[in-house]
Amino acid sequence: MIKRLFCCLLLSLLISPPLLAIPDIPKLNADELDIIFFNVPHGEASLLTNHKGEHILVNTASKRSQKTLYQQLSKLHVDKIDKIVVTNQSEEYTGNLLYFLEHYQVEKLIIPSNMNVEFLEAVEVETWKLNEEFSLWEDVNIRPLDETKDGDISFLMRYGKESILFLNDKETTIEQKLIEQTVDVDILKVAAFGSGHSPSQNFLEHIDPYISIIFPSQTHKINESLIERLNATWIDVYFLKQSGTVFVRLSKNDYEILTENSSVSLLPS
Repeated sequence: MIKRLFCCLLLSLLISPPLLAIPDIPKLNADELDIIFFNVPHGEASLLTNHKGEHILVNTASKRSQKTLYQQLSKLHVDKIDKIVVTNQSEEYTGNLLYFLEHYQVEKLIIPSNMNVEFLEAVEVETWKLNEEFSLWEDVNIRPLDETKDGDISFLMRYGKESILFLNDKETTIEQKLIEQTVDVDILKVAAFGSGHSPSQNFLEHIDPYISIIFPSQTHKINESLIERLNATWIDVYFLKQSGTVFVRLSKNDYEILTENSSVSLLPS
C-alpha cells in the first residue's frame, strides 16, 4: 500500500495575538476520522474526531498547557468532549482532567485500573482490561496491550487497515510481549517524550511504522540514540515542539498528514 504523506507549511506560530496556527481542515467524509496530536508546552494530549462532530480526548496534558490546549480546541470549534481516555496517571497526562470534566460535558472516562476517581459522580467510568477491546465508534477500536505496575497503558488503535500504537512504557522489557500482539503499525506514539530506550531496533523492524510522534516535555531529556535509531530506520520523526500540532486524517485504507511546520525528522536542538 502506498502511503500519501502531505506536509504543509502553515502560518508561523509567532503571530499576534499569540494564538496557535490551526490549518483549515476539510470536512470529514463519513468514512474518515481525524486524530490530532497537540503541540503543547508540556505533556501529552491527542484528539479523535469523526464526521458526526464527536470528540474523544486521549490524555489531557499538564496543567501548564491548559491555555494552549484551550486555544487549539477553540480554533477547532470543540466545546464538548464525549470521552476521555487516560493512559498514565502522572500530571503530564492528567493535569487538565478536572478542567475538561467541568467545562466540556464529558460523558465517559476510560482509565487505568489503579487510578482513583471516587470523587466523580456524573461521569461514567470504565477501567482498562488487558486484551479486552474497546469500541470507541463504529469500526474504531482500541485494545490495551500492556499495563505497568504504575498503571501506564500501551494500546493499539485500529481503523480499518490503519493502526496507531500508543507506546507508554519506555523500557525495552515490554517489547517481546508487544511483538506477540502487534505487526505493521502505521503510526507510533513514542513513550515518555522520547526519553527512554524503547523502541529498540528489533521492535522497530517488527512493527515497521511510517512515522513517529514525540510530545514535548519540559522535564524529560530526549534520548538522542533513540532518535538516531528512528531516523536510521527511515521513520519520519515528528517532534511536536518543532513540527507543531500534527493532524492525521484516516480513512480505512490510507492517511494524510498536515503539520504546522515542514521541519521534521531532525534531531532536537
